Amino acid sequence: MDRDELLEAGDHNLASTMRLYAATAPGARLEDDGRLLLFSTSTTWPSPYHNGAIRLDRSIPPDDVLARTRAFFADRPGYCVWIADHADADLERHALGAGLAQVSATGAPRMALDHRLDPGVPAPGITLDEVTDDDARRDYLAVTVDAYADSFLPPDAAEAQLATLQAVCGPEVRAVVARHGGRPVAAAMVVASGAVAGIQLVGTIPDARGRGLGELCTRWAVGAGFDLGAAAIVLEASEAGEPLYLRLGFVEVSRYRWCFGPPSGAGMHLPHGA
Repeated sequence: MDRDELLEAGDHNLASTMRLYAATAPGARLEDDGRLLLFSTSTTWPSPYHNGAIRLDRSIPPDDVLARTRAFFADRPGYCVWIADHADADLERHALGAGLAQVSATGAPRMALDHRLDPGVPAPGITLDEVTDDDARRDYLAVTVDAYADSFLPPDAAEAQLATLQAVCGPEVRAVVARHGGRPVAAAMVVASGAVAGIQLVGTIPDARGRGLGELCTRWAVGAGFDLGAAAIVLEASEAGEPLYLRLGFVEVSRYRWCFGPPSGAGMHLPHGA
């Protein structure tokens, strides 16, 4: 597929991922007409992945996007409007002009890979186990909470995001946990949507880092995405993860930024690290 097709498919994959979380998180809220996606999976954490708005139809006027978003999040802890560098310059201008705050001037790179990777060979004592039951889901959650403890994902938000087996195991989602001597130490997942599959929630617990376990899980997730029928794999890279993805052959094709809107009547408190 060409770049424009890849970017559009990637935007829709991101939306599919948020729909998955909203369908599986307890108490989640979703408004989705196929053109504007509004989702809330946490009543406490206003990060882009938990309380956000994604404009999928760029013909929707920015003022309409912002008005619908404010109404949807009126009783929530704040929200982030997703800004695709390849399509949302008008929305970003209107959001900043309306008083929303820029979360990051550079945002996160949208990266893509169009070929399979060698799956790699686990070191002695390491196993890679697909998540297929609730015990494995809990292991994935434990890894995620520990891996992101010093970052941007509070435990209660992670617990909501990974509350059910359907969040990590289903027709269009696969997940893997790496174990060392039976202990869960790293994890990754992939969500497929037609021509594209997206990697999410790659993490390694602090005392197991530097051993290539996150890379092993990423390689597994890439393979699972292609097995689900994807022609390309995409992800939003964190600053810490970007060197790994570049080394694996991912290339930057665009960027996402976010504009933060505080809850009604509240001051501007940006979600740390979002």
